[in-house]
Amino acid sequence: MEIQPSSQLGHEEVERHSVDYHPNIWEDFFIKNPPVSPKKLAFVKLRNDELKTEVRKMLVDATDTLQSLELIDRIQRLGVAYHFEKEINEQLLRIHNTYFDSNDLYAVALHFRILRQQRYHISCDVFEKFCDEKGEFRCSLSSNVNALLSLYEAAYLSLPGEEILDKAKIFSKPLLETSLRNLEMPLAMMVSAALDVPLVRRVDRPRTRLYLSIYEKDSLFDKLLLDFAKLDFFILQTLYQEEVRSLSIWWRDLGLAKCFPFSRDRIVELSFWSISIHHEPFLSGVRNMVTKLLALLSPTDDIYDNYGTIEELELFTNAIKSWEIGAVSMLPKYMQPCFLAFHKIINEFEIELEQEQYSSRVKHLIEEIKKMAQAFYEEAKWCSELYVPKLKDHLKASLVTAGHSTMSCASYMAMREDIPENLFEWVTSMPPIMTSSSLIGRVMNDLASCEFDQSKRQVASTVQCYMVEHKSSKEEARMKLMEMVEEGWKIINREFMFSTISIALMQTIINITNFNVLVYKDNDHYTNSNTIMKDYITDVLVETVELDL
Repeated sequence: MEIQPSSQLGHEEVERHSVDYHPNIWEDFFIKNPPVSPKKLAFVKLRNDELKTEVRKMLVDATDTLQSLELIDRIQRLGVAYHFEKEINEQLLRIHNTYFDSNDLYAVALHFRILRQQRYHISCDVFEKFCDEKGEFRCSLSSNVNALLSLYEAAYLSLPGEEILDKAKIFSKPLLETSLRNLEMPLAMMVSAALDVPLVRRVDRPRTRLYLSIYEKDSLFDKLLLDFAKLDFFILQTLYQEEVRSLSIWWRDLGLAKCFPFSRDRIVELSFWSISIHHEPFLSGVRNMVTKLLALLSPTDDIYDNYGTIEELELFTNAIKSWEIGAVSMLPKYMQPCFLAFHKIINEFEIELEQEQYSSRVKHLIEEIKKMAQAFYEEAKWCSELYVPKLKDHLKASLVTAGHSTMSCASYMAMREDIPENLFEWVTSMPPIMTSSSLIGRVMNDLASCEFDQSKRQVASTVQCYMVEHKSSKEEARMKLMEMVEEGWKIINREFMFSTISIALMQTIINITNFNVLVYKDNDHYTNSNTIMKDYITDVLVETVELDL
């Protein structure tokens, strides 16, 4: 741990913790990267529209239940389902209203997953026919890898109390793991990907890029569908590149990275974060606002976690909670740019939204920022006092600092559509789906970060809180917390299934949760973004797919 002096309110020296975060690995890459030629992009869009018409016809004309489900599954995996929401919904309504009875485990599991993903109430009892008299899945099913994979993926849509789906995971996972060594492509890639992260917990754009490479290895692939998906991926990629270029220029001109050399400089990673929550092209404005908010919350997190003294943090918290621009004069100089940037960006949001009479939404985001500041301060006090709270007390603050409620509120705020006022009150009140989403994010973060850098000044993690409270080993604490995570996923599935809020708005919360699976799997890939995070960003934002033009 390096201790360095810094001026506080006066000229006295203050001992500060310094964490050696790596610099921005992308530098000016996206600013200098030449854009796709307008002529090529126009041609690609024209060809894409032609193929879209053909794919739509494929969907509309499909009548066989299993073939329809397989086509919808491919379209969803290839990341182009947003083009065909109406046609997919009509097909699923037809399928749901059609009697379906099959002794094919693959077909039953696919039917269950595709329909449940769209909120059709499909009972898990459909799997009872594949169990023996003891309620265990029959051993005779163990050699059919496609069926096992279909069952395994379906099991991750389980609700609390659905024991048969818990058994489905226990039954299928080891069999899939054993089968891997004997499988050929592309089935081996699909099984490996599912075992790594199940389909319903994957982030859209990296999942799409992966499945493009899997699908083109399938001897029975549909060239028209594959070409359409590749063109669509390319079009979205060029849009994202322009967005990241614009945000990189904005971040450079804002100058906060120079003001906070102790903080993580991650504007590209934050842009990717927003893309992962909202990938559709028509949500560009939402991505822009969410990224800018995250760009301010990230150094704020580092100020609270690593740099500010507890006295400074109290001033900072009070200033944010007052939301008075004049409060800046009470802050240490190094904090002032962050405080002023919050006001500047929030005012810009308000002006932009005012054009469509949505500016009243901004007040909800301001309240969320205030709540985060107070929770950050609570954690900082625990850290300064070397206090290890009970887990439930820890979670009262750390579920807020996970930021899921704030990101969801910002997303809803930025959407150019009529959203009822009570939805903002709902999403910021920590309803069960938000509590579970935040819990998953917090625990995944803690499990990934607790081994990171012991020089980092850290509040006691959920792992440490559980260990102290229950006098358990670290491994026992990890296992218990992962049980809580899995139960949290089931609650998310339940709340999604029975909510009257639109699928798109609920999906925002699920997408935020899924991104935490990506960013905190085996490491903190945001803090250490020169790891697999760089590979994901390269796949989605840099490396182009091969187009057949």
